[in-house]
Amino acid sequence: MSWTTIWSHAQRGIARYSSSKGTVQLTMRRIDSVEKIRLVFANEYGNQTQQIQNLTIKTNENQQTISDFSIVSSEIFKTPSISIDPTAKKWHISFQVSSIESGFSYNDADFFPEARTLDFCSGLIAIEAEVAGECVIALGDSLTEGATWTAPLQRTLRKQKIYLVNQGINGSCLLKASSDVSTNESRNFFYGFDSLKRLEFCLTSHSNVSKVILFLGVNDLINGGLTLESFQKMIQKLIELCKRHDITYQLCTLTPCLGYPGMNQVKEALRKEINHWLTENYDELWDFSAIVEEEAGRLNPSFDSEDHLHFNAAGGMAIARRISSDFVKGE
Repeated sequence: MSWTTIWSHAQRGIARYSSSKGTVQLTMRRIDSVEKIRLVFANEYGNQTQQIQNLTIKTNENQQTISDFSIVSSEIFKTPSISIDPTAKKWHISFQVSSIESGFSYNDADFFPEARTLDFCSGLIAIEAEVAGECVIALGDSLTEGATWTAPLQRTLRKQKIYLVNQGINGSCLLKASSDVSTNESRNFFYGFDSLKRLEFCLTSHSNVSKVILFLGVNDLINGGLTLESFQKMIQKLIELCKRHDITYQLCTLTPCLGYPGMNQVKEALRKEINHWLTENYDELWDFSAIVEEEAGRLNPSFDSEDHLHFNAAGGMAIARRISSDFVKGE
């Protein structure tokens, strides 16, 4: 057995939308029946040193407190091993945090809804456990963060000790760091770093990673900042990074989105060109487009969340069912 990332959530720059300090309270569903975990904290986008205080983890009657610590910009901190009750169906985590510039919203498939004083979770980035398993990272944008396909796949794979973690950020781009405002400060990169920098950080902060799923590019396409050549160059850089870390990769075709604001026939032609290049050059490819597309360039209405870009639950389930056998077969 080895320390393996069994859960994580992608951070983003949240300085414009966060308080300066507050209390994070999380109630998570049990990821697995494990006896020991480590919490992983990071200050990926923050500029200021972050203070974490009064960190407690409670599982049934078992409660453990971790000594206070600080995290400088871009630092990763892992707690000592924490004993938990393996029969507990809920994990309760709470801590006080200051200098809130890097974090994520509480919209996570493994979180129970509850009243909170902060709009974002800051500090915590991942959970590790001593297991005989492996971690698979799904690096993506809102089509991944929305969890329509990752959540049902997680439920299936966790039974096999394969821990798929959702590293999606809505609005995230393949080619560049991006935000909802003009900025050069990472603490305000609300849509995250470019895909290469994001993956580099993931491979540093996650443990025992065996595979990376790369499902990015649609925001670059819609925003008009994508060419076939720029897509090819970045995908090749991502693949090279995976190879340097001796992990496998899985590419995904770009899914249809005609009807979404900003999308047009010229961009649709580029999407088809990109997908053709992927199909002709890579065996490590899931054709998500073929699963969810009905007519040329448009989502199947049965899979459309009604904005013509994002999948509904049925669309996500169709993808999860189609690709789950690849893990069973060990492909």
